[in-house]
Amino acid sequence: MKITLANAEAALDEVQRDADKLHSRELRKAIADYIEMQREALRALRKKLH
Repeated sequence: MKITLANAEAALDEVQRDADKLHSRELRKAIADYIEMQREALRALRKKLH
């Protein structure tokens, strides 16, 4: 499960890098908000597993 969580975090990083290249400020903001929400969910899941 730890490998899967690490892969999820890496995927979020990749999405963030791709989103940073977008021209639309609103879209970048929406994606950044969504990524942060997913990171919080990953942190909560890590706490439950430990």
